[in-house]
Amino acid sequence: MDISAKELAKLIHVSPATVSMVFNNKPGISEATRELVLGTAAKYGYTPKKADASAPTARVIQLVNYRKHGKIAADTPFFSQLTEGISKECTRQNCALHISYFYESMDLPSQLSALEEVDSIGMLLLATEMAPEDFRKFKDFQIPIVVLDCYYDELDYDCVLINNIQGAFNATNYLIQCGHRKVGYLRSNLEISNFKERSDGYYNALRANNISTSHPYVHAISPVSDEGYRDMMAILDGGVEIADAYFADNDIIAASAMKAFREHGYRIPEDVSIIGFDDMPLCDMMVPALSTMKVRKRELGATAVQRLLDRAEDPKREHLKMSMATKLVKRESVRLLK
Repeated sequence: MDISAKELAKLIHVSPATVSMVFNNKPGISEATRELVLGTAAKYGYTPKKADASAPTARVIQLVNYRKHGKIAADTPFFSQLTEGISKECTRQNCALHISYFYESMDLPSQLSALEEVDSIGMLLLATEMAPEDFRKFKDFQIPIVVLDCYYDELDYDCVLINNIQGAFNATNYLIQCGHRKVGYLRSNLEISNFKERSDGYYNALRANNISTSHPYVHAISPVSDEGYRDMMAILDGGVEIADAYFADNDIIAASAMKAFREHGYRIPEDVSIIGFDDMPLCDMMVPALSTMKVRKRELGATAVQRLLDRAEDPKREHLKMSMATKLVKRESVRLLK
């Protein structure tokens, strides 16, 4: 029994527009997706109708993952869930998704040329690792661009990101409400806009609770798991004074520090309390389970798609900074003192 294009699309979790683009040899589809569509069509006996050839071209959205060093915007659960949200919203909006990786260490002109050749209605620029000057590379693009997971005041783009200041403030404030007064900060030694905003949230919480921001409890460690563990081990080996509780820039930093603390004989949370940021799957698997700030990653991606479609429909819209709130997730890594 033959199946329809809609049924074929449902079988392999793509949009009907993607199926149409494959059979009409349109650009903007990865080879893996093209092979999946053709292989499944052959298996289930799908034959495109003649009308498909004259069907309107599907809208294509580019997702560009900008990697300056790849130490943060890596293939972690955070970014896979974010991409899943983007993909599902594209399917819901009957759009095809074209995913590219842009590496700062590779030939920049050829990469930019390849992106310009994609016949898309707009670009989602996953800019987690980007600095303000990096955006100059994209100033000549003629399609709408929505920046995802990054914000700088000088950007003339729509930006969709996490409310980092609010999340870090609430995480730090939770430690203080639990009775901790010596509240430290495990900050990333790699600077990105997200971590800068989380730093602001941390210090805002200290000031709001009349706690001095001048203290010895700020430790810079790598956001890469193995490197972060080694950094924290070196800090503890140096005999520094340790806080009663710490806010960490993300869950990977928190997990790395917890491992180092345990190996130096500290109990968590009896001796040191820790809270992270992102609510990655590892939080539930740790012992003790890690308290953190939950980020709705799929919704973040879907919101970026919606904003890009709005921008494509009306390029004269005012640019917006859209920040998604976080939610405190209480687990076992924070000790209640009162």
